Amino acid sequence: MARRPTGSISRLRLPVLIALAIGTHVAFVIGWNKAPAPAPEFRTALAAVVAEPKATSEAALLPGERYIASNRFAVREGAEAAFEQRWAQRKSSLLTLPGFRWFSLMRRVATEGSDPPDDYSYISFTIWETKKDFNFWRKGPAFKEAHGGGGIMDFLGMIVSGFMTSKGPPKPFFWEGLAPVASADSQRLLSGPGGRPEADGKTLLDPEVFVATKRFNVAKGREEDFEKFWSERGDSQGTGFRFSQLLRRDQVPDDNCNYLGVTVWDDRAAFEKSTGMDDAGKHLTSSPSNAQRSRAVQLWKGVRGQRPEHPWTKVFLMTIVPTGDMLAGQPMTLLYEGKLVLESEAGP
Repeated sequence: MARRPTGSISRLRLPVLIALAIGTHVAFVIGWNKAPAPAPEFRTALAAVVAEPKATSEAALLPGERYIASNRFAVREGAEAAFEQRWAQRKSSLLTLPGFRWFSLMRRVATEGSDPPDDYSYISFTIWETKKDFNFWRKGPAFKEAHGGGGIMDFLGMIVSGFMTSKGPPKPFFWEGLAPVASADSQRLLSGPGGRPEADGKTLLDPEVFVATKRFNVAKGREEDFEKFWSERGDSQGTGFRFSQLLRRDQVPDDNCNYLGVTVWDDRAAFEKSTGMDDAGKHLTSSPSNAQRSRAVQLWKGVRGQRPEHPWTKVFLMTIVPTGDMLAGQPMTLLYEGKLVLESEAGP
């Protein structure tokens, strides 16, 4: 039997890889067995089309004051710097778009006493004024520019690069932003996507902010109580505080998280100081002890229903959580380094 020359195999290799990449992309967009699937990175926000919205018609819930579009990325070990480089050098017109407020690419860092719940080591996080503003971006030329441009080579390059750095397609999640609180003293950050062209793909980018999040699985029917609890907890402001929001899921959760507390700090040191204060407001050398946390609970019970001004209110986000049957599971803290931060003149 005649054997195919090895040169022919080499010439066929590139077309086969391109066909495989396009075929895989089509499969992700259409979905296996007709089930909606998240789109790959160059179609980041297109996943809003297949994400099932969550009804929030209850009049007693807090009004949505922002809209957050985000993606979770499972980046391959050792490919983190290359993944960041793609964001650091990509095109972006976010600052020119109506309703844009804030962006960061966030890298998850270790949380003491807690194992990561999944492989999503990075998230993109964009705050918009309204969902309408987000959809305007998603359907306009700025979206196309940010996700590979219009050429076929840009299109294929985005696919190949995604396969090289990520374990699979990103997963979107969408939120309504509630009760935003921001510092008036924070210096505006303007690097953003495309703002670090010197990124070499070998060295991780320096963090620009530190982000503390707390995931909640609020029991069905207790959403109103939880939002009231949050709004009465007192503002977590201190040295280095930038802003905070409570996020309410705008899609059916795929991770047992329907609310997310988010607080952004200048750096990790500012965050750690905010979670280590004694009853007199003095900084501790370590995190609060169990006795000090119990004292915070007692203080909280004493001022429930008011806007507490006691120094311990600064640790509520990370140490004080609702009791009773308000939650369907234990809350979880996840910490991130925020990179490529871009802020509008109006702020987050």
